[in-house]
Amino acid sequence: MPGQLRRHARLGASLAVAAVAALAVALFGATAAPAAKPKPKPKVVTVNDFYFGPSSVTINKGGKVKWIWSELNTYPHDVHLKKGPKGLTEKSKYSTKTTAVTGAQFVKQFKTPGTYKFICTIHPTEMHLTVTVKK
Repeated sequence: MPGQLRRHARLGASLAVAAVAALAVALFGATAAPAAKPKPKPKVVTVNDFYFGPSSVTINKGGKVKWIWSELNTYPHDVHLKKGPKGLTEKSKYSTKTTAVTGAQFVKQFKTPGTYKFICTIHPTEMHLTVTVKK
């Protein structure tokens, strides 16, 4: 019998510890660190023969846009910032430095809220894109 009493005492102690731990979690919450927020993916704009697809995108301040030249293109294209929001500095950094037919990519982060108007300088009457950056 003394062995059984010791087993019951240990079981009682284990249950008491588990109950205290459950009560602490209920009162104070879990102690695990909060999960990190996933980084938002860039909005993708396809550079196609004679149009940007889509023709407008909206992102939050600090967001990115990624232009990808279609593999189906037969003509060269570029991305040029025609007009940006007031207070925008370094406007030239929002334009591609090269012209490509296919296989090119261009990524830009937008830190200044407002409206950005882009064109392809080779096809300025057909190819327009508006990027709206929210605060």
